[in-house]
Amino acid sequence: MTIRVLAVADSDSYLKWACSTLDSLGDPESPLERSAVLISTPIVPTTSQIAAAVAGSSIVRPRVLGLRALRAHVRDLRPDVVLVAATGPIAEMVARAVVRADPKRRPALVTGLPGMALPATPRGTAWRRWCDAFVVHSRRERLAYQDAFAAHDVEPQVVLNHLPFLERHAAMTPRPIDRVVFAAQAKVPAGRAERLRLLDGLANVAAEGFDVIVKLRARKGERQTHNEEHPYDALWESEHARLGHAVGALRFVDGPMAEWLQPGTALVTVSSTAALESLALKLPTALVDDFGVSEELLNEPFTGSGCLVSLADAGKLFREDGPVPDAAWLDENYLHSTESELPATVSLLAAQRAAGELRPLPDVRPWLWPRHLRVVLQSVLPAPVYRTILVAGRPVKRMLGRVAPSLSNQ
Repeated sequence: MTIRVLAVADSDSYLKWACSTLDSLGDPESPLERSAVLISTPIVPTTSQIAAAVAGSSIVRPRVLGLRALRAHVRDLRPDVVLVAATGPIAEMVARAVVRADPKRRPALVTGLPGMALPATPRGTAWRRWCDAFVVHSRRERLAYQDAFAAHDVEPQVVLNHLPFLERHAAMTPRPIDRVVFAAQAKVPAGRAERLRLLDGLANVAAEGFDVIVKLRARKGERQTHNEEHPYDALWESEHARLGHAVGALRFVDGPMAEWLQPGTALVTVSSTAALESLALKLPTALVDDFGVSEELLNEPFTGSGCLVSLADAGKLFREDGPVPDAAWLDENYLHSTESELPATVSLLAAQRAAGELRPLPDVRPWLWPRHLRVVLQSVLPAPVYRTILVAGRPVKRMLGRVAPSLSNQ
């Protein structure tokens, strides 16, 4: 039986994860039909972001669909399994739309988070409590998400899979390091002062004789999965002279990370999953701890990895082919050798769907209704429109706040 798997993504990072996860389900000759679409939201990736996300994947350029068009697409395609690869509020909206397209024999719903997914937050799991299966990428994540979903009185299958974009990587032949790539992130660190401190530190690394490249997820003005208030390239343009560096001390690039993780390269980041790609290739990898180690900085999972160092020490360590990652940490976390459980889970869910044995979906409303509505509107509306509605609706918001307890019990 041919199994049809459709991925629905909403942003660049989720699209990359979705395409890689689809590819990890089996070889191209297996009885699987894989496809992907994008859902139309303000964070839908640009043409260049889409090209970077699907690079190296068997998935062709996905179409961008609104919710109504998505329902029609699901009715026409009749997928057995839908991989919902989207931020929390959008993921819930997609799940509702998919079920409405075929309520009598709905597809199985699988979801997850791209890259490292710790900590397992109550809010993140609440938005996804409808899923039949949730994909994790380490044994630590499995335990954390089983507990987090149990707190919502739901028990989806928590499925251990390899981070899919690591599977095609093989260790590279060692070579002296002459290039350092910084993997930028939108959320961490968020503050302008901290970002300037990072740029200054990277320019100091360049002064030690390295070619330093800042690998951007997006150029200034492009939307990402998470909003970026202070883009690195814009900060550098305006502040490099004040920091005491020539404008050419750092290079800013975009596109697939794989193009830059080559022999002779070391990687620096605060907490990007690019660190895992670099470790899989056995390239020197440094997680800078200049701003601390915490859940808020998303680098707490790297505690015990042996790769947390200060940016000031990174250049010296790269000259010595370090830092050296801890082997036990690698196996417990994201570079484990456990066989992937996802292909078997997809086959089982497709069989359950064919037999009409999928469980009824739980109520998916995670929070008090007014807060729920506010988050959804913020996700699907352009920022200026949302701000206008927010200002105009403050009296309504106060009224909804007073009746929220009764609404939450419905």
